[in-house]
Order: sequence, then C-alpha cells, then structure tokens
Amino acid sequence: MMMWLVVCLLIATSVASSEVCTDPVCEFEFIVRRTQTMTTTIDGQVFSVQLKETRLQVVKNSFRRVADYPDIIGRTVDPDDVITADGYPRDVIVVNDQFPGPTLEVTEGVQVSSLCRY
Repeated sequence: MMMWLVVCLLIATSVASSEVCTDPVCEFEFIVRRTQTMTTTIDGQVFSVQLKETRLQVVKNSFRRVADYPDIIGRTVDPDDVITADGYPRDVIVVNDQFPGPTLEVTEGVQVSSLCRY
C-alpha cells in the first residue's frame, strides 16, 4: 500500500496538468490504472491505433476481427484521445487518466492528504 502511495506521488509530479492548493489541508485523489499506448476506446471497446501518413487511424489487430467492426477499422482518431508516448504500443501506468500524471502544487507547511485507488 505504501509503495503505491509513493508511486502515485512520483507519477503525479510530472507536467501534464496542475492542481494548485492554497488551503491549510490539501486533499488529492489519484486513480491509478494500467493501460497501453497507441490505443483508443470506442463504444467501450479498445482498439489499436497507428499513424497513417499524418493521421492516427484505428487498425486491425489480433484481438479484433474486421468483419465485426467494419465501420470502425480505418476510422481517424483525435490525437487527444490517444496516449501516443513514442508511437509504439507499450504498457504504461496512468494517474487520473493522464500520462504523465497531474502536477501538484502546494504551499510550504501545509498538510497533504492523498487517496490512491488502483
């Protein structure tokens, strides 16, 4: 449990977005989950994505049959809906569905409380 708290705090100190707390007690909640880069979710299903020319497109892969999803394979995807990282499929840990996770800014001397859910 303590290890996940440390992981949450380390991951959450990156530059994705920032939460600023000026209260005497700052409370943060982190939802930590594993996911894979170069994927997108459409109608509750996860699909692989590849860069085709200058666009991200849903592609056929080993766990999705084209016949089952003819209108989805080849669809262009908004880059904001995909964790691209370096452009290759990789397992990553996201915090609050962000990679890298949120940045926390607190004033010196305040009490910090964090809740991590995995």
